[in-house]
Amino acid sequence: MNKSKYDMKVYIFIVLFSFVLGHVYAQNDSTELRQPQSSVMVETMIGNDYSSYQVILSKQIGSADSRFSFYSMINYDMYYDETVSDNYFLQSIFFYNITGGISVGTGVNSKPFVGTKPLIALAYSKYTESIGLYIQPSYETYKDGLFEFFVLFSWVPYNEKLIQPYFKFEGYTSWGSEHSYTYHNWRLGLQYKIIRLGPAINLAYFGENYDSATNWGGFVNISF
Repeated sequence: MNKSKYDMKVYIFIVLFSFVLGHVYAQNDSTELRQPQSSVMVETMIGNDYSSYQVILSKQIGSADSRFSFYSMINYDMYYDETVSDNYFLQSIFFYNITGGISVGTGVNSKPFVGTKPLIALAYSKYTESIGLYIQPSYETYKDGLFEFFVLFSWVPYNEKLIQPYFKFEGYTSWGSEHSYTYHNWRLGLQYKIIRLGPAINLAYFGENYDSATNWGGFVNISF
């Protein structure tokens, strides 16, 4: 089987598995939550090849019943090898909630070498006491724009224990006439109040040949 087709099937399987797992946990939870009116997640990962930094902001615009919201994600990878350029990804989107956890939006992407491009996006989100699930396909509308698919799944048990196990999977892929870039970031650790930490691994695939890179180390993140 062609490697790119095989990797894409694996990625789609992971996305679908995250969706099904999140839905199952959501059904088992006694309380389904609305997406918080405002939330910020800040994460640092120190790895063997580079350190990565991420900020994700989600904010409802207006009253608690407003259908409008703002979403922003900043990723920055700082390589220890000075001959390798740092990598970054900035995305900002204004969303309108259609129904339930489904929203449509428009915004911009900013990346090295290609600059800033407008985009349109569709998003699905579901939050309970135990899980958070966010799925977002998008398309850059400017010339040579890319199709993108992003998924974020997190899980922590809901009980009264002070320290809890914590799991997070984050996946992203983009392609135009051929594959551009894909990453899978895995986190498994412990949560104490708003702080989580533990081992981490980032897997990345570049270009039409899916050249791969692995960065392993540890992470700490804070949500508030």
